[in-house]
Amino acid sequence: MTNVSKKATELKNDINAVKIELKRLQSIKCRLSKQKARKDYESKMTEVLKEEQLLKEVRNYLEPKKVTVTTMTLEQIKELTYDETIKAIKSIQTKKCLSQYDTDLTEYDKAVEIEELLKKHRDSNRPLNDNVVSKNTINDLINNVEQQEQKIDKDWILEQLKKLI
Repeated sequence: MTNVSKKATELKNDINAVKIELKRLQSIKCRLSKQKARKDYESKMTEVLKEEQLLKEVRNYLEPKKVTVTTMTLEQIKELTYDETIKAIKSIQTKKCLSQYDTDLTEYDKAVEIEELLKKHRDSNRPLNDNVVSKNTINDLINNVEQQEQKIDKDWILEQLKKLI
């Protein structure tokens, strides 16, 4: 672990620098793999592989792990947006389906519990559709007005528009 943190500080804790360095090492490894006849092939390849493994560990050290739905806490669920909540519900339902026939039902029970929390969060976090008028409704009103053969009363049009509000 000390080597990982030392290498991370050496690269200024910059994840992009780690990725660039990792790409550079992978290119070296690719070029070296085509030179198997070299006398020092084994030692060079081992050195490159060790360095690559170290950089992979640094990358894992610097990049935060994405939290999976099955391990979310209530606080993490409360931070989700509406769309993220919908995706999480679909994910946990898939997990439920996959684990419902297992002999050990603890995973299934945990999934059911998380699903309930997600559904409660979804209901409390639902976007407001009261202030939204669909384009279809407006287009229907425009078509209705255009198809009228006689001149339409201004009051009738205002009344129709107020219904949209």
